[in-house]
Amino acid sequence: MKYDLSLPSDSAEFKKYVHKLITDQSKVELKKVSKPRTLSQFRYFHVVVGLWALEHGNTLEEAKTDLKREYKLFYKKNGNTYLISSASLDSKELSAFIDWIRDMAAMNGCYIPTAEEYNLNRFSIDKQLENDFLNYNYI
Repeated sequence: MKYDLSLPSDSAEFKKYVHKLITDQSKVELKKVSKPRTLSQFRYFHVVVGLWALEHGNTLEEAKTDLKREYKLFYKKNGNTYLISSASLDSKELSAFIDWIRDMAAMNGCYIPTAEEYNLNRFSIDKQLENDFLNYNYI
């Protein structure tokens, strides 16, 4: 069952249902439903990472890996460390990661446009990234 706990009626129904489950000594699984990231947010994320990558002479994948490690976007399992996929982040988590990248870039002298600035200049920024990545000599 799904409940929107910001609505008093759903909140009351949820409490009633939880009380019943406790009374019945049921086994339950509870999961928070997060707002999914949007395609435009994910597109902007790749622009942010792409600009950072070009500034540091990395591929997009190298930059994503380095940024995730530095942001500590990983988990440990069976003694191994794995990076969390950026595609699995919800809207809030991805926004926090993007903000962190922009702040870190600014501290290192690399200006990355805001999402609004990107939307206003999308064509020229996308063209610049495409040309720069095509002309970049990966060794």
